[in-house]
Amino acid sequence: MEWLHPQYFWTLFAVPLVVALFVLAFVRRKRLVARLADEAVAARLMPHISSRRRRWKAALVAAAVLFAAVALMGPRFGSQIKEVQREGIDLIIALDVSLSMQAQDVAPNRLDRARNEIKKLLDQLGGDRVGLVLFSGDAFLQCPLTNDYGAVRLFMDVANPDLIPTPGTDFGAALRTAISAFENAREENDDSRTQALLIVSDGENHVPDIDDLVQQAERAGIVLFTAGVGETEGVPIPVSRNRSGTVYKKDRQGQVVMTRLEEDALRKLADGGAYFRIAKTASSLPKITAALDRLEKNEFGTEEFEEYDEQYQWPLALALMLLVAELAWTDTRRHRSHGTEGSSV
Repeated sequence: MEWLHPQYFWTLFAVPLVVALFVLAFVRRKRLVARLADEAVAARLMPHISSRRRRWKAALVAAAVLFAAVALMGPRFGSQIKEVQREGIDLIIALDVSLSMQAQDVAPNRLDRARNEIKKLLDQLGGDRVGLVLFSGDAFLQCPLTNDYGAVRLFMDVANPDLIPTPGTDFGAALRTAISAFENAREENDDSRTQALLIVSDGENHVPDIDDLVQQAERAGIVLFTAGVGETEGVPIPVSRNRSGTVYKKDRQGQVVMTRLEEDALRKLADGGAYFRIAKTASSLPKITAALDRLEKNEFGTEEFEEYDEQYQWPLALALMLLVAELAWTDTRRHRSHGTEGSSV
């Protein structure tokens, strides 16, 4: 037997609590009756009340609570082996960690907002292998293709501009690193899946020839998607904080450098896929799941798992039946001639 909701085992403590409350009620009732009259007088004043029936009614309630708790925990037994065909694609997410991603035109900043949106995306995926590439002026594979989305989240949490000392934003470096990661995964797993690359950036690409990058992706059989983070109005780039406040990046002439979302490069790069926007108040990135579903998904094996039949309905039905029985069963004797049944309390 297995339990669907073992976290609800604590509800079993409600059973001794109910029993304790009934015992307390019986004791208090007996003390109150004893204060008003002795046992013989109380028996004459309340000839139809049966303490034995009250105890049975209390037992029915306690048993109903027990079975309700068991139903809440979701007992499962009667297993059977099922076989599921696994299918999916290979998706690499290239996350821009350049200094401009620290801009705060989206809260808390572009990089943190991008991380949060990517984590939401991972919650919607299933069966796809996911990898993570970090890039700015250079790029490296932070997490190879894997079905362990928890590992991808952990690697994403440590992404920051300090990991790559080369300044700037180079989409070409991200693409070359992704191509290499796809090739390594194909060789290691001896399978061929549909390949997709999602570039998440503010679009400030410092390397020309976007058309050449698109052609490289096509030759490698990679479908390109892009997501733009930020707003199109210029904002400064925070680099540190001191007692006077936030220090912003400045150029050689001492002027504060302004950064804005450059959508043109990202739209052009995603010519074969789709472009999504992560803005101040909304994000269209969740729509990428529909675009990924339209890609050809490759079967890559079968998975056997043991499925249990849900049996919560039986203890739940017993709990309801016991409650109905408790309501229908009175605490008075059926015939006065049986006046010796039970005590007067």
